Amino acid sequence: MDTISIKNKKFTVEKVIAEHEDHTTYLASWSGRTYFIRTYAMDYDKALADYKALKHAGINMAKMCYHDDENHIVAYDYFPEEDCLTALSHGPLSERYFDALFSLYRFARFAKVALDWEPQNFMLRGNQMFYLPTKYYPMTDENRFERTGLSTWFLGKDGRALLKRKGFDIENLPSLRDEEVNKQMTLMAVRYW
Repeated sequence: MDTISIKNKKFTVEKVIAEHEDHTTYLASWSGRTYFIRTYAMDYDKALADYKALKHAGINMAKMCYHDDENHIVAYDYFPEEDCLTALSHGPLSERYFDALFSLYRFARFAKVALDWEPQNFMLRGNQMFYLPTKYYPMTDENRFERTGLSTWFLGKDGRALLKRKGFDIENLPSLRDEEVNKQMTLMAVRYW
């Protein structure tokens, strides 16, 4: 079994969670505890700076537990809950997802940070929404949540297309027409703003 070392701690790799151009995320354990480990091929310093900026903005994220600046590795707290896209693959999301999501979005708007708003990048833990990546962008009118991601949180064409693209079986899921998705988004805008 593979191991990843961070400052004399040997983490046993259980599986690869995600592979990206700039980093790979693993599920690993050390001393009886499970962690997410990210090894960076590039942009390690940017990832650390982004993490710090998002924490300062009040965005809920997995806690950074250990990091190795020389080898560009970070160990984060492990969350056993499924991401929001996986939850959407079981059927429409309940109101508690949106309550937590818009609470997090208020912090993002105040700090003028735009996140990657698609549901696979978020996880509901208790009544709080957590952002899984560390990347963000300066918020503009074009990359606000209601313009670039909210529609993917419903089982309309955008949400179903995202689920299909990520390999989920969508045949037995209900489908919303564009008008229904727009109505839900408008009602949320009224409720949460």
